[in-house]
Amino acid sequence: MREHVKTQEEPKMAKIDFSKIEGYETMTVEEKLAALEALELPDVDKMKSALDKATSEAAGFKKQLRERMTEEEAAKAKAAEDMASVMAELEKYRAKDAINEYTVQFLGIGYGDKLAKSTAEALHKGDMATMFKNHALFVAEREKAMKAELLKSTPTPPAGDGGKSTSKEAFQKMTLAEKQKFATENPDAYKEFYAG
Repeated sequence: MREHVKTQEEPKMAKIDFSKIEGYETMTVEEKLAALEALELPDVDKMKSALDKATSEAAGFKKQLRERMTEEEAAKAKAAEDMASVMAELEKYRAKDAINEYTVQFLGIGYGDKLAKSTAEALHKGDMATMFKNHALFVAEREKAMKAELLKSTPTPPAGDGGKSTSKEAFQKMTLAEKQKFATENPDAYKEFYAG
């Protein structure tokens, strides 16, 4: 026996059920031929048309499914993009809030407005070089202000030779309270006026 090997898929032919033809086995060849010609077979064109329609609908559904998946993927990508945008905005506001908080703290210890903001931004970014540079400026400004304050509060020393320029005649015209003050402030001149 030889096996029939299919190299291409052969078209399937509709099979006729001969048992449905009454007395088919006992008919002559001419009778069988006439019976077969009279036999009503399903409309192959109709069947092919229905099959084509079903195949077309299936292809349409597949296309819709692919488009829908693409829409879902696009929606997911859009949602991810929106989430990234929201997170970036949130980080921006968090950074601004942190910088404002640091600025208030630097202002509280005496930094000027510009220097406080610059130092707060450097601290938030982790830019330690700028932070130390700004702190050195703050210390220098602070020392300068302290020296100015000290100079303001230092009393002005008396002019001349410390009160010796007061004459004996001027001393004698002073009241007792003025003489006592003069004696306290200028003990040497006081002794000189009374000795001489």
